[in-house]
Amino acid sequence: MKNVIITIGITITISTLLGLTVVYAGLFNVSASWKDPALVRWVLATTRENAVKSRAASIKVPPMKGAQQVEEGFRSFREMCASCHTPPGTPVSPVAKGLNPEPPDLARRAEQMSSAELFWVIKNGIRMTGMPAWGPTHEDAELWNIVAFVKTLPEMSSDDYRTLDQQAPEGHGHSGGGHNDKGSEPGLGDDSHHDDFGGGHTH
Repeated sequence: MKNVIITIGITITISTLLGLTVVYAGLFNVSASWKDPALVRWVLATTRENAVKSRAASIKVPPMKGAQQVEEGFRSFREMCASCHTPPGTPVSPVAKGLNPEPPDLARRAEQMSSAELFWVIKNGIRMTGMPAWGPTHEDAELWNIVAFVKTLPEMSSDDYRTLDQQAPEGHGHSGGGHNDKGSEPGLGDDSHHDDFGGGHTH
């Protein structure tokens, strides 16, 4: 038993020293152009997915309100999200190309994630990914509008998106509650991402 305790103590000491060496010697590459090994990506993605699921489990999804809510959500998506999460039929932006990990495909995520999970990510963001937390600057109702729009992406063609873009007026939609008084209205320049929806360290 004594040998086991000594072995554990030595292991912890060596691990601590190695960790401190990495931190203080600058051995970890923080460049956004450096790709994580497959194992690291798996650990981060699995941790993120389980963290979101556990925290979104208690969220009650309000009744969705149809086409008007989707349009309101689209207007917010266009200003807050489109620069990183490439809309259907549009080229990938320079911002999205430079993110590591890359922002996720929201059409696919909309099929994989529940409305509650999408809402949690939009409201709280994902640290170390560029996905901002919109909760401090937007009311929940406006964030649910974005969820309503994102849920339509799996069935949306490039022509559908283009039509919506041409018909919807510029600016955020506010019928669902609009911005709160916690901060100024963020524009595209403030969205240096997301994602996570978590696609990145999820991007």
